[in-house]
Amino acid sequence: MQKITLLLSSFLLSTSVAMADAPILFKPPASGAPTTQRGGGTRGSSANAVSIQALVPKEHIALTTQEAPTLYWSISQAAPYSVEFSLTVENTGETLVEETLPLVTQPGIQSVKLVAFNAKLQEGITYLWSIALVVDPSDRSKDILMSTPIRREHTTIDINDPAQLAQAGFWYDTLQYVSEKKSSQVPALLTQVGITLDK
Repeated sequence: MQKITLLLSSFLLSTSVAMADAPILFKPPASGAPTTQRGGGTRGSSANAVSIQALVPKEHIALTTQEAPTLYWSISQAAPYSVEFSLTVENTGETLVEETLPLVTQPGIQSVKLVAFNAKLQEGITYLWSIALVVDPSDRSKDILMSTPIRREHTTIDINDPAQLAQAGFWYDTLQYVSEKKSSQVPALLTQVGITLDK
């Protein structure tokens, strides 16, 4: 019995890895509205500029199936600036989350887990999530800012099927799956929607 259990576990693990590393083609949602993303922010001279960006498609609102997905953004270099995260309802401006995140110690892809803030997205509502690097607390006009929308929609697709999620236009879920599996598909997935990591 133990041998069968070990074989089954090995099979499930290999299947999971294969799914994560199989070619994933992202298809924008048919109902996708134009994005209201306010891009990434950059501050500093060309030699030491710090830039940030949301890791989402540029041309349409990115979708999720989850009430508390993981959000991804990137930073070009580590910086000694306070990092503030906020989540608001787009139509009303109501603030659901406003939190200070840990300092960034490594450049590259960063993540924000909404579950950590007990934030729950409702289906059919568009939210805005934002990152601000506070360069000078006494002068917030110097903040390095980025903001982008997110909307939760219903689906019957298995959350562990990234290929189907990608074909249905569920960006956040697809990226979260391949990122958590440490899949080699991450760079290719970003490239498909025009994302180039800051350097």
